This record gives sequence, C-alpha cells and structure tokens, in this order.
Amino acid sequence: MTEPLQGRLHPVTPLRRSWAVLVGIGILTYNQRDLFSVGTSGTKEQIDVPVWAACAIVTVLVGGVVSLFVAAWWHSHYSLDGDTLGYRSGLLFKVRRHCDLDHVQSVDIVRPFLGRLIGVCTLRVVMSGTTMTLSYLTLNQARTLKARILAEDTSDEKLYQVKTKDLVLALLLDIGTNVWSLVLVAFGILPYVLSGELLTLSTLIAFVPKVWRLTGKRLFVYTGWSVTRTAEGSYRTDYGMFDTQQYTYRDSRIASIETHQPLLWRRLDWVEVKVAVAGAAAPGLLVPVCPRSVAEKMVLHLLGAEAVSHLHEPVPAPAEARKATPFYKALGYRLDNGFFTSWRGFFLRNVTTVAPVGRIQSVSIDQGPWQRKLGLASVYAHMAGGNSVPAAHRTNVESADLATCLYEHSMDYAEAKPGHQAGLVNTGR
Repeated sequence: MTEPLQGRLHPVTPLRRSWAVLVGIGILTYNQRDLFSVGTSGTKEQIDVPVWAACAIVTVLVGGVVSLFVAAWWHSHYSLDGDTLGYRSGLLFKVRRHCDLDHVQSVDIVRPFLGRLIGVCTLRVVMSGTTMTLSYLTLNQARTLKARILAEDTSDEKLYQVKTKDLVLALLLDIGTNVWSLVLVAFGILPYVLSGELLTLSTLIAFVPKVWRLTGKRLFVYTGWSVTRTAEGSYRTDYGMFDTQQYTYRDSRIASIETHQPLLWRRLDWVEVKVAVAGAAAPGLLVPVCPRSVAEKMVLHLLGAEAVSHLHEPVPAPAEARKATPFYKALGYRLDNGFFTSWRGFFLRNVTTVAPVGRIQSVSIDQGPWQRKLGLASVYAHMAGGNSVPAAHRTNVESADLATCLYEHSMDYAEAKPGHQAGLVNTGR
C-alpha cells in the first residue's frame, strides 16, 4: 500500500499573503500623515510622535500581521491518503476540504515569474464545479503530488512544441489582430498625423488594450507551448514566457476535439486545436497553432486512428441549403465507426469538430421559420463537455434519420455503461 503524502505549504506562503495587508496599512497611514508629526514639533492639530515610538509601532504592526499569517500557515496541512486529497486550514475558523481523486479533471502547476525566482509554485486541482489550490509549494512537492494524484510515472513523451517564429507569424496573420490594428491606426494615429494635436491620441486608450490582448499578451502566454503525453495516457500542456503554467487533459474525459482555421492561415495550412472536456464550461486550448498534420496526430493520440479518417470526406449539404446560407459548401458531417464529425464555418474561419458518439448526452433537431419553408433542419449532438456538434441545414428526412441514428448509437453506449444517459429533443422556433 502506498504511504500517505502530507506536509505544510512552503514557508514563504505567510510572507506572500501578508504583504497585501501591510501595503493596505501603509496606504492608510500615508493618507492620515497630516495627523501626526514624527520627530519634529508640528502644529497644534498634529500629534507629536517620537522616532523611537514610531519605529516601535511599525515593528509591532509588521510583526503582529506576519505572526498572524505564520500561525495560520502553521495550522495548515495537506494530505494525500489513498484516493482522497485533503487540505486543512484556518486559525480561528477551521476549514477542511476533501476531494475524491476519481472526480479530478486536471492537475496544473502554475509558476509565477516571482515564484520561479525563489523556487515555489501553485498546484491547482480542478474538479467539476470547484478548484482546490495549494499555494505555495516547492516544485518537487508539486510534481510529487501531481504524479500521485494522476498516477503518473516519469516516462513522459513530448508530442509537439510550438515554434516561436510560427507563433509570431500566426498572431500577425490573425484576422482580429489585423482588424483592430487598422482601427487603431484609423481612429488613433491617423488623426494625430493629420492634425498634430496631442489630444487626438487620447483615442488610443480605447484600442491599445484590445490590440495588446490580441498580440503581446497572447505572445507572452503562448510562448514555449508544448504538448506532452504522460505515461498513464493523460496529455499535459506547458506554456508561458514569464508565468509558466500547466494544464492536464485526461483522455477519459475528452468529449470532442475542434480544429479552427482562420482565413489567413489557409495558405500555410495551419490550424488551432481545442479540446472539450466533460465538466468544463468551454473547450480548452490544446495547441494555439500547428500544421494540419500535427493536428491529425493529436486526434490520433486522443481519440484513435478511426477518428483521423473522419477529418476527410464529409457528406456535403443538400442543394436546398444554398438558399439558407451562402456558405453552404463549408457545411458537412460524417457518421460512422463510432464518431460524429461536423464541418462548419464562414468566410473568415472554418471549424471541424470530431466527437465519439458514445460521449453524446442528448440530440436535438432545430428548425427555424426560414428552414421550415425550405424543408431544412439542423441536428445538434450535445456533448458532455458542454458544447454541441451541429449538422446544419439538412433536409427534413435526412435530419430525422441522422438524429435517430445518433440517438440509437448513444443508447447502445448507455447500455454498455449504465451511468450514461441520452435523450432526443425536437425543437422548433
């Protein structure tokens, strides 16, 4: 039987947590500085405080605050015993948290820039609807806990690492970056060039933050991005130029994989890969930019060889769909071998989603008034990851057959796994 792991957080934790209180006290004291006169004779309204008394007050305040946080740190413990991770904290009010390792979705190690300088990090354990955070641990402590929680060993395999030059070029070719950069030049820089008035530069306040989030911020976050397969079959992403972070995808909780291809990436055949995980609010980013061949390699690892074949040869939209959307040629789906794949997108971005039929939780048929007139309907397979895989603008007969087929496949999976439930819904607007 494996021995339990237990211990305290890193000793720097109370110092890191107490600085905010000390800064608040300092700001409050500075705002009230007119009420005191330290070391000199002030006005009648001011209170004369000797230097030794001021030093003593500061020492007592700093020592008292730090001692309070040190005492709270001393009474905080974590423990990993069997299949349960526990964390006990609190000085006056005791708090005990426990989580079952079977409910853990991912375990991430976050290394802030200042934390990297002193050798500490944060361990973030993500569960459905809640997160347990252990701040701060040594890097060895965090890695040991993560390996025990995920039952990993050290024989990891790096699958792909994003090249910095590809990342920079991809950000420059992003449609959002180009549009907001043009808006910045047209409404912020051009008026100043034409008028010479510094006041016109005030409009930059509205656009610079957006351009920064699309370029500089994403460059700092995505630099060094890599995908690693652990020995137990989980997939870990590591990223960050200054604040290095990790996110782990457990293959048993992956509901679907999406590939996004913006307009300006098509000539280079680059895509962005996202993964929908059961219990997550939105799909997570697996690779920010990579060649399509690498994306297919990711699908091969996460869903198997049968899923890769589903990324080609879709069933095209019927001729009636051209009256519903001018981009009907980008629509398609494929259903066989236990996978459901959807093609959709508009002129600026194409999206392909592949999902195991066994992960479908419900199926719905949606038909708007214009679709009803054209004899069309859209089928949506709702996944455990919170997203849906659509087959848009199919004929009434085809949509009914597709929804029934998806429902039957899902029910077959429900019989194999009694905890799985699926439903069929017909929705009309």
